[in-house]
Amino acid sequence: MGEHFEKLKGALRKLPGLGHRSAERIALHLSVENPAAAREFMHALGEALENITPCPLCNGVSENGELCGICSDPARENGALCVVERASDIAAIERSGAWRGRYHVLGGKLSPLRKIGPDALNLASLERRLSGDENIRELILALSNDIEGEATCHYIQTKIAAGKSVGITRIGFGLPSGSQLGFADPTTIKSALEARRKLL
Repeated sequence: MGEHFEKLKGALRKLPGLGHRSAERIALHLSVENPAAAREFMHALGEALENITPCPLCNGVSENGELCGICSDPARENGALCVVERASDIAAIERSGAWRGRYHVLGGKLSPLRKIGPDALNLASLERRLSGDENIRELILALSNDIEGEATCHYIQTKIAAGKSVGITRIGFGLPSGSQLGFADPTTIKSALEARRKLL
């Protein structure tokens, strides 16, 4: 179809959840069928890149370096942190309505094969939160149900929370092996949170 079209399609394929056909459909829509929508998209993307920042406390999605809506909400429960891999996991849990506490986003999970060690994740900031906030009594580990997720849970249990007066629970009920939290439906997430098991 042409060099520039293929370039656009290739860029879209790098987005999560988009395969060859989806990327091609979107590329056609933006470049040929509705260029006005493409200009609107470019404007919105530019503004987002200028203003969206990680929350300085939980590493979730915020704006202009300020606390996110969840961290700044006084109505949220302070006694427990739900630890997730990605900011998108927060949105998935919020849709389930099963959790009214606070979060901590790791930014991934430990993976020696992909050379992702503890320093590449937001583990130091998690340890600082546990040391600096005596209200936190429980860590809920809402990580993927796979080997890397289990390794990350084990690291948090033995290295981050060791010696601290905090209980650790792990979700898992209803999540198939190898699955990612962000792709689970709200009912499954709610069941997983309600049936969490104690680790420490």
